[in-house]
Amino acid sequence: MKPLPVPVLTSWQQEFVDQFILQRHSKTLLIAAAGTGKTRTSLIAAKKMLEAKLVDSLLVISDRIDLREQWKYVANDHDISLQTSTESLLSQHGASLTLQSLQRKEMEATIDSAAKERRWLIIADDQRYETKSLSVLVDRMLDQNDGSRALYISRCVPSHFSFEAEFRFKTEFILEREILDLPSTEIHVARFAPSFSLLRQLQRGTTSVDNMSWRDFERLIAALLEKDGYTVELTQGSKDGGVDVIAIKDLGPTGYFKALWQAKKQSQTNKVGISVVRELADTRQEFGASKGIIVTSSYLTRGALERIDRDKYLLGKVDREDLDAWIKRTLYGGRGI
Repeated sequence: MKPLPVPVLTSWQQEFVDQFILQRHSKTLLIAAAGTGKTRTSLIAAKKMLEAKLVDSLLVISDRIDLREQWKYVANDHDISLQTSTESLLSQHGASLTLQSLQRKEMEATIDSAAKERRWLIIADDQRYETKSLSVLVDRMLDQNDGSRALYISRCVPSHFSFEAEFRFKTEFILEREILDLPSTEIHVARFAPSFSLLRQLQRGTTSVDNMSWRDFERLIAALLEKDGYTVELTQGSKDGGVDVIAIKDLGPTGYFKALWQAKKQSQTNKVGISVVRELADTRQEFGASKGIIVTSSYLTRGALERIDRDKYLLGKVDREDLDAWIKRTLYGGRGI
């Protein structure tokens, strides 16, 4: 038999495949515009994972029969056998199935058995994430086997929910035509920064600051700072002394500026008090940073404002009014904070 030709990937497709295999996160979201090769790229990643024995089987879930057949056909070109009967979940073969076929009551025992027996790579190709039914099914399989992984695919940023709050996605890749046309340095940031899509959602009106989870709020601040030319590190939470974002900028002859940002996502009627400012002041000194800045979706109490004004060369604030103006300048032109 004549060997199959080795697929040639573009540089950004290859980078996605490499990163996806190495990162080992349980859930990944790939936002891929039509024509960017999402099916082919995903199957090449699946092939490599199967060959490296990182997973045992591949399951593709789609929402239409024609998509089910398309995945089967393209997978065959990559020497991956996908069956289209629900019974194939109990065999060693991979499967390409519709979401509707897996939601039948009689399938519950089959799904549970398959999920426990093998490590699955689940490719979820479905545009209707708002229904959450696909997420429920995928979570059910992932919860029963720590070795399984899921790759969600969408043509646009899913709206009406936060990934971390609803799906707990660990990472996000964005491969869109308009992004691929950006300069190479901006492509890297756009593709691999989860906060990038938050700015897109704000611009499109599909989300708002008030609807964000606390983690997405931190990501938004990181994205705004990146747009203002800072090198940004998004921290992991409370272990960092209340610091959520570390932002550094090279100011040329005057040297480097390092700011510690503490993000407070809360209702507009719940103001940030003096104790938060005191904690940030101590942390700024401990880290040796140039400035500590409170950024909030709300406002600050009079005592908190007075403390910041007293130490205005060491402390700063971005309250809701400042934040709205910052977002507007970033999305529609002008200078940032």
